[in-house]
Amino acid sequence: MPATQSHSSSGLSYPLDQALNKGLVWQAAQQPCSSASVISSGYQQLNRELPQGGWQAGQVCEIYPHRYGCGDMHILLPVLATLSHQQQWIMMVAPPAIPYAPALTMAGIDTRRLLMVHPKDRKEALWCVEEGLRSGHCSAVMGWLPESDPNSIRRIQLACEASKNFCWLWPDARHQNSASAAPLRLQVTRISAEQANLRFIKRRGRWPGNAFSLSLNSATRTG
Repeated sequence: MPATQSHSSSGLSYPLDQALNKGLVWQAAQQPCSSASVISSGYQQLNRELPQGGWQAGQVCEIYPHRYGCGDMHILLPVLATLSHQQQWIMMVAPPAIPYAPALTMAGIDTRRLLMVHPKDRKEALWCVEEGLRSGHCSAVMGWLPESDPNSIRRIQLACEASKNFCWLWPDARHQNSASAAPLRLQVTRISAEQANLRFIKRRGRWPGNAFSLSLNSATRTG
């Protein structure tokens, strides 16, 4: 019998079983859930690249910018504008800088729905992200987690999937080539004031694909 098959009755565990249990291997049967809520990204080109044609609830997206502020937040402004007009919070955990309120308002975001949390350490930051997703009081959770680890990301993905919530994370850039339970992983590089290069490291249901250029001024309101 091949070593990759499970022998649960005998208590044996093989590497592939362990990887599957940790969510590190995507299976063809695990297609994106078509019944989950999907919100347009506001960018037609990005929608074409996203599974289901937009940001999908229940799927953590890891974002790996060349550096903070290189367009990574810009691509989220349209969806945040939509979510901010719901009667829930958009929780921002450990942001590296204070968001510029006038720019957010110009993008259509109701800043009264933003909740910034400044945890004292790594453990508290991870707890805030997970509890924010499970609370039922947040329409989305955003977390800057440079000290996260694969097990923590898996816990956050399980909480996101259970709550059918939206979640974007900024892990340490050194982890972008390692395994992760996050269904979406996106690399962002700013190439000019108006352009950014995007490349999916991973997207459930589709191959990662090639890098593409996105005009940051091409967004339309999503709701």
